[in-house]
Amino acid sequence: MNRAQLMDAPVGLLPLPRPLMSGEVLDAAFRLFRAGLVGCLPYSGLVVLVLAFPQLYRTLVVPGALGKGLTFTIPHFLLVSSIVVLCLSAALLGLITLRLDALARGVRPRYRVELLVALKRWPAAVLATAFAFGFPVALWWLRPAFMSALPTEALMFAAVPVLWPASFFVLALPAFWCEPLGPFGAIAQAVKISLRRSWRMFGAMLASLCMAMAFFVFATMMVWMLSPLFGRPDLFLISTIESMLYLVVGAFGVPFVLAVLIVAHQDLKLRELARRGARP
Repeated sequence: MNRAQLMDAPVGLLPLPRPLMSGEVLDAAFRLFRAGLVGCLPYSGLVVLVLAFPQLYRTLVVPGALGKGLTFTIPHFLLVSSIVVLCLSAALLGLITLRLDALARGVRPRYRVELLVALKRWPAAVLATAFAFGFPVALWWLRPAFMSALPTEALMFAAVPVLWPASFFVLALPAFWCEPLGPFGAIAQAVKISLRRSWRMFGAMLASLCMAMAFFVFATMMVWMLSPLFGRPDLFLISTIESMLYLVVGAFGVPFVLAVLIVAHQDLKLRELARRGARP
């Protein structure tokens, strides 16, 4: 077997041989992320672009944003952009999850199969994605109100208990795409397997968030190091570099988070079966 065949071989992490410790969950997720990174980059890059669509619209289209903007504007832009972002990101996150799940099960992924499955389950996927990420997204939208009401130190301590309920619903995404379940069945399964072990899911979420924050800190340091090379502070240039780094970091971060969710979902399912005395 040559090197090219070895690199293209499926990973085959699932089914898990036994319940994993927290460090083993992160290790298995990283191996899955590393194996599927190249194949997931087109999808994850599109996810980042979709999430950045509202900001790009305000910058390039809204009149006066850059002195002379385009005159076309969308009525009720906030509502329309939220619906568009939710619908497109639901399909793209599903494509990434399907690819990573196929690799984890030792099945060679196919773009055509993934697209057909994603299109077939797209309407239901919007509901499952809204439930899975609705709570943290709502907190992100309310972030300006919290920042104006509380100091930064208080927000850091308040974020831990506030984000805890998100651990009950976030596994609805892998449950929907990796199991033959509808959106409500996926939500019910996510709550069921996370209810008794929410601290494990919350710990995995915190670890993923810390790793993502490390990438963003690295991007900020790169901008700070490169800015003196241009001779003078140029806000437009710095914003451009930050946007490019955000695109790169986000394209790498989305598959990693989904890999953590896939492995954590299978681990909690195995623990629930062991608690009930059933065989997987």
